[in-house]
Amino acid sequence: MVYFYLVLQQIIGSSTHLVAQDASQHVDPSFLLLLRAGGASIIFTVLLWVTEKKWNIFHRIQREDYGRLFLLGLLNVPMNQLLYLHGVRYTTPANAALLYAMTPAMVFVFTLIVHSERPSWKKILGIGMAFIGAGIIMFERGAELRAEHTVGNILIFIAVIAWSLFTMFGRPLVLKYGALYVTAINMILGTILYFPFGFLTMGGSSIGALTAQSWLEVFYLALFASVLNYLLWYAALVKLEATRVAIFQNLQPIITTILALYFERAVITAQFIGGGSLALLGVLVVELA
Repeated sequence: MVYFYLVLQQIIGSSTHLVAQDASQHVDPSFLLLLRAGGASIIFTVLLWVTEKKWNIFHRIQREDYGRLFLLGLLNVPMNQLLYLHGVRYTTPANAALLYAMTPAMVFVFTLIVHSERPSWKKILGIGMAFIGAGIIMFERGAELRAEHTVGNILIFIAVIAWSLFTMFGRPLVLKYGALYVTAINMILGTILYFPFGFLTMGGSSIGALTAQSWLEVFYLALFASVLNYLLWYAALVKLEATRVAIFQNLQPIITTILALYFERAVITAQFIGGGSLALLGVLVVELA
């Protein structure tokens, strides 16, 4: 059943890249995240009221875990989701999916740093291949740092770093409190942390200016991408190690590229194929070494 959850999570994640890119073209990303995170937090709050049967949804948190939950919230909303929405506005859904496929390698690198371990030469080779492949994708249109496409790729790469840390630091709390509770609390805390910044940077955006299509995309990003997607991810972390869960990110580039080609939202270049193949191969070497 856990593998079914992960495959479903990857299908949702893959389609999210297309929905998020289209939404960010019509709605300012900072304002879009206010709506996405705010909607997801409302849904999670209702879920906690129903499941916990208490108005104080924070009642289960032990004092020593508040700092880590705030960190997860910070990594999730103000960092991962905000950088992602700004980045996907300028790059392609397929590129975003390929960069998120770096998650297993990132998690492995951070795990080595935290535990001060020495990796085998095979893992070092795999990590090197993965990062070189990611670099080819990030700069597939040249290394001009002011180019929008390159900036978008770099923002998403930083978002992947935040997502990888979110995955690694979240697993101990998921094992302690459960997937639903940890997912809900960190989303709510992340939204609280983001709201002041979001209001200051949303510019002249307003709810009244949103079209019916934009509302449907916000609904998808809130309910499916931020609630169901995160629940499935952390539910899998209860059963499997973080690196084994993260390896399923390799499905996203394949699914996303198929969807993008079907909807005529992708142009496949030699750099994309070469860099993507090298990155995915490097991730597999890390996992199998």
